[in-house]
Amino acid sequence: MTKDSVCVVTVTYGDRWEFLEKVIKSVVSYHNVLEIIVIDNASKFKIEEKCKKISEKINVIRFERNMGSAIGFNKGIEIACKGNAEFIWLLDDDNMPEEEGVNYLVNNYRRIENEAGVNGGLALLSLREDRKEYVMSAEKGNAFPFFPKENSFLGVHFKDITYKVFKKITSYLKRNTVEKSSEKNLSTVKVPVAPYGGLFFQKDLIKEIGLPNKDFYLYADDHEFSYRITRFKKGIFLVPDSKIIDLEKSWFLAKNQGFLLSLIHSQSSFRIYYSVRNRIYFERKDLVTNKFIYNINKFLFLFILNSLSLIFKKKQRRELIISAIQDAESNNMGVNGLYTLE
Repeated sequence: MTKDSVCVVTVTYGDRWEFLEKVIKSVVSYHNVLEIIVIDNASKFKIEEKCKKISEKINVIRFERNMGSAIGFNKGIEIACKGNAEFIWLLDDDNMPEEEGVNYLVNNYRRIENEAGVNGGLALLSLREDRKEYVMSAEKGNAFPFFPKENSFLGVHFKDITYKVFKKITSYLKRNTVEKSSEKNLSTVKVPVAPYGGLFFQKDLIKEIGLPNKDFYLYADDHEFSYRITRFKKGIFLVPDSKIIDLEKSWFLAKNQGFLLSLIHSQSSFRIYYSVRNRIYFERKDLVTNKFIYNINKFLFLFILNSLSLIFKKKQRRELIISAIQDAESNNMGVNGLYTLE
């Protein structure tokens, strides 16, 4: 194993070569990147041929149908663990790292290890500026207020209602004076969960926490996977100096609606089904410490869902969400034949 060396793992699909090409050309130039593993989830382009023209560092594994993010990253990480690199850096196919991004991660990993007096067992996370909960965590030096509490139901907790109303009002009043994260004083901070995009860890960590759960198919698989680091190991540290630019916004961020309204308005049934089912499964497995409070929050969520479905005349969407909740509570995971990727 080569000290301080990195293997980049990414998963692509569809017609996203315009994004993937920029990401690959960015990371391939880093001297400490030994290998780039691209999982090709049945994309429309000849990814392997295109990647060979860029660098011999790139290893493309193609699936003949889209297997989803859980299987894609599971396979990519498994292959990376067999290589010579010390670290694995996960990136979405549209995650463009800023210059020196990976060097900040390597250097900060050693620093945090030394300060904590530990040897491994932790992970770092690059900052993505469209993920406001991470930006605010780094600004305040505390992630607790910006992530769902224990016993939340799909992120809804009765203790948050007043705070969220206040936040909406203050955000409206400050809408013309929003600062960029580069203008703020951001600090390294511990966060409870992380997306795949930007997650950085020693490959030996996988021996202890395991690979992503294939039964998630897609959505929330990254949170379930990363939370194992929080639950069983030293935790995840957000490193603001290592920045990533998202070339395309996530579906629930694109219209700045928030998660609940996105559930109502999204045009994609499979996104809604797997987002709800998988998140509920994850919450029930890892985040419920008080069933009474959890059920209160479930009742509150269902009240909000029923109200929104009446206001926006979305009866079928309500039924889809209820179906996803029931499947999660019955542990019906894996691929649902009614909702599959093309």
